[in-house]
Amino acid sequence: MKEIPLTKGYKAIVDDEDFERLSGWKWHAMNAARTRVYAATSRIKNGVRVHMTMHRMLMAPLLAAGMEVDHINGDGLDNRRCNLRICTRAENARNNRTPCTNRSGFKGVSFYKRRGVWRSHITVNGKFHHLGYFSTAENAHAAYCEAAKRLHGEFARVS
Repeated sequence: MKEIPLTKGYKAIVDDEDFERLSGWKWHAMNAARTRVYAATSRIKNGVRVHMTMHRMLMAPLLAAGMEVDHINGDGLDNRRCNLRICTRAENARNNRTPCTNRSGFKGVSFYKRRGVWRSHITVNGKFHHLGYFSTAENAHAAYCEAAKRLHGEFARVS
C-alpha cells in the first residue's frame, strides 16, 4: 500500500502494483459531494476538459456500460483494489452514508411530528417502504438495519 499526494493536502491510497502506473499522472482532489473527495486527473479532449477519477481508471478494464465503481468502505481516497467493486447505480446508492440533512442521527429514521413518534423507512428499487413507528430513534434504526441487511445484502450501509 502506497500513497499518492493530491492537492489540498489529501493523499490517495493505492496498491503497490498500481503505484508506478498511477504516479506518472498529475492528480488532484475533486469534491464530488459535500462530504466526498475523490482522486482525479484531467486532460483536454476535443477542446473540452475531461476529468477521470482514479478508481474508474483502475477498474476500467472490468467496467461494462452503465456500471459504476463503488468504494466498499465509503472512502473515496482508498483506491486499493480490495476496496473497489463493480456495481449498478442502485447498488452504489445503497452504500451511501447518512445524509448530512438527517436530523435523527440514524439512516432511514425520521421523526413523525403528527404522531410524536419515530418512523423507519427504506427505499428499494425506487420504492419507499415504511418499516413502522417506534418510541425511540434507536428502535427505529434497529428496524432499518435489519431491513437493509436483508434487502441490500453486501451493499447495506447502516450508518
